[in-house]
Amino acid sequence: MLLRCCVVIPAYEPEELLIPYVRELRAAEVGPVLVVDDGSSAGCGPIFEALSGLDEVEVLHHPANKGKGAALKTAIQWYLAHEGSTYEGCGGIVTADCDGQHTVEDVCAVAKAMEAFPERLVLGCRDFGGDTPKRSAAGNNATSWAMRALYNVDLKDTQTGLRGLSNGMLPGAGKIRGSRYEYELNMLLWAKQQGITFQVIPIQTIYIDNNSGSHYRTVRDSVRIALQLLRGLAQYGLSSLLSAFVDVAAYAVLVKLVLARLPLTTRMFWATIAARVISSVINYACNRKLPYMRNKKVSTTMVRYYILWFFQLAASFLASWFLCTQLHISELVAKYLVDILLAVVSYQIQLRWVFQSKDSEGT
Repeated sequence: MLLRCCVVIPAYEPEELLIPYVRELRAAEVGPVLVVDDGSSAGCGPIFEALSGLDEVEVLHHPANKGKGAALKTAIQWYLAHEGSTYEGCGGIVTADCDGQHTVEDVCAVAKAMEAFPERLVLGCRDFGGDTPKRSAAGNNATSWAMRALYNVDLKDTQTGLRGLSNGMLPGAGKIRGSRYEYELNMLLWAKQQGITFQVIPIQTIYIDNNSGSHYRTVRDSVRIALQLLRGLAQYGLSSLLSAFVDVAAYAVLVKLVLARLPLTTRMFWATIAARVISSVINYACNRKLPYMRNKKVSTTMVRYYILWFFQLAASFLASWFLCTQLHISELVAKYLVDILLAVVSYQIQLRWVFQSKDSEGT
């Protein structure tokens, strides 16, 4: 028997096809349907009135358009407030779009997966082919690449609106940042932070009339998503800047003052080691607390961190020495150039190995 769940549909300026779609959902006995009118115009009133008259269909209204994320959070808060009555027996919610992109069959498939894997965030993911509108394909590919590079989240479809969240996830999901399309991206990052793995369910790729009904604002919403993607990188950047400042300051004092009488190679070698030892303690303490670094155990991560630290130290010394002796670049400039490159490489290794936990591997 199919798990009973609440199907949540955020709707802004929906077309009449939403009415038969909701009827099909009810006929499939997935569970009650909760529609959120996100400030649609008066012309959509008859659609929402018709939906309100259907059995086990609730329609909520925003007086003005607040965005898809805000609509989803309104639905989650309403569901939690009525979980013991209206939605009694529901195992969670399945979110679906109002434009016909998600078939009833796929909604049921996500509900089944949520029943089998209640501890996972279920995602109905599309396989983008040649018929996919260029705007949709380009945006999703760019976001997917950024998620892999910045957060080690490997998903082909990061913008899917068909998702299954069990009851235990909903209190946290209702507090995720964002009011528009960036909310769905933040949900993936939130799951990563919480150690929640993803269960991917293949679904049909449907675009009606070249996705002309989409309310995605290309510039504004893309900027919102980009800013959210860069937040985690900025946090790591601040940690790196702090440790880099300590590292460079200690290196400068050592190479120019304390060890100034030693030969170039000798003073660079010992100054690099001493500065790195001091800065590494600060860097490890800061990075261990970053929200996207899953494994916080000192016993595991410190060993991995200092293995990386050793190779990074060797690379810093050898590359800086080469730039100084072969290209005649000053010691400090050479160190700046080398360490900027190593910081980028180090972030990827820390994210994917040093602070990677077993429960998130293969996510």
